[in-house]
Amino acid sequence: MLDFIIPLIGRFHPLIVHLPIGFILMALLLMYYPKKDKLPILPAIEIALLWSSITAVLACISGFLLYTSEGHAFETVQNHLILGLVTALICLLLFFQLKKSKNLNSRKIHFNSVILVISLMLTGHLGGNLTHGEAYLIEVLPESIQSALGYSGYQEFEPIALEENRWEDALFYEDIIQPILNQNCRSCHNPKNTKGGLLLTSKETILKGGKNGPVISEASWEEGQLYHRMTLPLDHEDHMPPKEKRQPLMEELELVKYWLASGASFEKSLVMAGVTKEMVAPFFIKSAASIYPKVELPIVDINKLSIIREKGFFIEPMNEGSSLLKVSCINFTDFNEANLEWLKEIKQHIVFLDLSRTKINDQVFESLKDFENLTILKLNGTQISGNGLDLLQQCKHLNQLHLTETEVNLDNLKLLNKHPKLEKVFAYKTPAATENEHKVDLTFEVMFGNFELPILPTDSITF
Repeated sequence: MLDFIIPLIGRFHPLIVHLPIGFILMALLLMYYPKKDKLPILPAIEIALLWSSITAVLACISGFLLYTSEGHAFETVQNHLILGLVTALICLLLFFQLKKSKNLNSRKIHFNSVILVISLMLTGHLGGNLTHGEAYLIEVLPESIQSALGYSGYQEFEPIALEENRWEDALFYEDIIQPILNQNCRSCHNPKNTKGGLLLTSKETILKGGKNGPVISEASWEEGQLYHRMTLPLDHEDHMPPKEKRQPLMEELELVKYWLASGASFEKSLVMAGVTKEMVAPFFIKSAASIYPKVELPIVDINKLSIIREKGFFIEPMNEGSSLLKVSCINFTDFNEANLEWLKEIKQHIVFLDLSRTKINDQVFESLKDFENLTILKLNGTQISGNGLDLLQQCKHLNQLHLTETEVNLDNLKLLNKHPKLEKVFAYKTPAATENEHKVDLTFEVMFGNFELPILPTDSITF
């Protein structure tokens, strides 16, 4: 009936552990207080060291009880526990040395006080790692500094990967939403690092929410914090994820929005939730060999990528260990053609480039023609009119060109005729989409949008 006592005492560890820290700091401050005659304050130093020892032992006991009752693996707590005991013993040793010698100028006392400071810092650091994660202090630093310290600025998680011929069977939450949360949110909301008391790793924790309440609203998907914070301006203090971390792609945000609007089901498949093929097409598994060029290039130095990322670009390898790069300006809306200079050093490595909704115009083609391995180019929602589009003939590997919501017309598209690799051009909401009857003799397929599905007999059945 009293089985709760030991776990309860163990859970007081985070509170008790601050007592020895305070007493130790007080003792050290008094020991090195800049005053010649310290004998009057010697009793206060002795009392502070005595209570440092007592409370340090109590912290070790409560920490051990926490370890035994919470099911932690000993390997994860052993160094923290050992250093906690070492800290308590050094406090006790200093207490007896001062009690005996009454001399603050002793070399042994100075040496042991230095060891005490080091032991205290290491113990606290390891304790912080247990509660906040090993990269708690590191993750807020610029990525170039993280790399220099041996940390990766982006924790790798499996991205969305769907088989085109079986996408209908995929589960909306498990195969789409959780991978999005893993890539963009998990570094701050995982079992080791629960910022705001929020875990985003399972159905139960997502529904539970955090310290500020639920992140999914039953009343309206627009009122939930999950989607709201992801779509706030990047410089807004409540924007999530933090601007120095990976930001969700536009296609990912649309899927999160649709998942919430359709009821946030954790069991439905994509088809059951009403998801269309077009919505998930960007996440189909593609054979890199069939689209991207086979070129042997050295992998770009991570420090060089870090510097470019800090300009506002999103950059990641096309595949693990690949030298080919995907670059996006999704969070860099002020980007213009002059800023392409920042990509000059890695232009050979770029095979996927998304400049959508930036401030570029037709002058950009003069620079893009030198991106010799460019395979997929997105210029949606820009000031492109199509003049100079023929310069892309020099991008010999260009396979897909996205020109939706631009001023491109059919005459402009003809400039790309007989391109050696170009297969698809997307020209929805352009003058080209409204001209003629779309019966233009082109060597590539043009997707003009405005698709309409035929009405099936089953559509009129009421269940």
